[in-house]
Amino acid sequence: MNQILIIEDEEVIRRAVKRLLERNGYQVTEAGSVEEAQSRPLTSFDLILSDVRLPGAPGTQIIETAAPVPVLIMTSYASIRSAVDAMKLGAIDYIAKPFDHDELLMVVERVIKQDRQQRQQESLKSELEKSYPVHGMVGDCPAMIDVFRRIDKVAPTDATVLILGESGTGKELAARALHEKSQRSQSPFIVFNCAAVPENQVEIELFGHQNEAENRRAGLLAKAHGGTLFMDEVGELSMAAQARLLRVLQGDDYDTQQETANSGPNIRIIAATHRDVRKLVQQQTFRSDLYFRLRVVEMTLPPLRERGSDIKSLAKFLLAKYCRQLNRPSLNLSRSALEAIRRYHWPGNVRELANTIERAVILCEGDHITPQLLAIDHHITTKRLNSDNPTDSLSLEEYFRHFVLDNQDHMTETELAKQLGISRKALWERRQRFGIPREKKGKKN
Repeated sequence: MNQILIIEDEEVIRRAVKRLLERNGYQVTEAGSVEEAQSRPLTSFDLILSDVRLPGAPGTQIIETAAPVPVLIMTSYASIRSAVDAMKLGAIDYIAKPFDHDELLMVVERVIKQDRQQRQQESLKSELEKSYPVHGMVGDCPAMIDVFRRIDKVAPTDATVLILGESGTGKELAARALHEKSQRSQSPFIVFNCAAVPENQVEIELFGHQNEAENRRAGLLAKAHGGTLFMDEVGELSMAAQARLLRVLQGDDYDTQQETANSGPNIRIIAATHRDVRKLVQQQTFRSDLYFRLRVVEMTLPPLRERGSDIKSLAKFLLAKYCRQLNRPSLNLSRSALEAIRRYHWPGNVRELANTIERAVILCEGDHITPQLLAIDHHITTKRLNSDNPTDSLSLEEYFRHFVLDNQDHMTETELAKQLGISRKALWERRQRFGIPREKKGKKN
């Protein structure tokens, strides 16, 4: 039974409100002033209903004392300004006197329900943060525990780290954790996606540029001075950029306003890629000396399909996250939705799961997420889930190639990208990289 404290100096009004609330299932305690109310254990109440004008001290004084219990302000029409001021001080809402009984009951029910949902979300967030040591990364499967342990061990050092894993597995989150747990945490964390910049601009972005007018443009290496430079998709660097990056790491090609050439960069490099770097080295498209320089410490993030029960934990974590971000009441995943999440292959990994949950929260009109809201197309990955199917052992590139070629005749580019858990731009970039042009057959895209 919900507990409500009424603070009202006019006994007739106080008793009338008490009777109304008690008839509707609430347990009510009375007080005629703020001083009398403060003699009671305020945090034991689910709601405090207080008049603004009270003898001794205004009703707004109870707001800070009662936190985190919500305070609903009662005021006359002539004192609406006081109610607005009360909300600025932290009151949850206000209701004007004389109020309709149904209106008061509706507001009280809404405030109590919203506060309960907010506390549930905060409690879940707190439990998750205690359970998982890396912000934003959820998991207790052996592979993720190993990742968390390695992050904790490596972060305090300045060792260069190479993070491997499929697209969408959280490589940037791991890199940020390495930075935030390091002694460089108060300095810049600069992200550079090597695949998102045209090849002829990569060196300018990284190392800066000085034109004929002697105007110097600082590169990202200079901007990351004292901090961390995260180089995502490092496997896409040209051989020329690789050679110069290697010289920087060796301290032979570096110049900023803070340091002289040959003094070496005061930055930490963390690199990541979804590519098989060993294969790139064998194919002579990635320098072996740079590879060994980058992988002082190497860690691999597992694909979501190999993380077992982590999938359900992560889905619940993301659901709570997006409910908070989108200002939605607390939602639950139905049993059938959880089963659909468990059975799906998640080719786009955590990023695809996050997009799926966010969309479901936006579209949900009830209090449960259903399989229909998830809109998971299971036939897309049925073959991969069959252990007898030869595609089980495909690499990410091979799987992408098979998936696109098998489905592009009956799916648009938008549908392909959605099922792969990537953007249309990323789909186009991978088509170019893997040499899979789409034949023009007059189909709409």
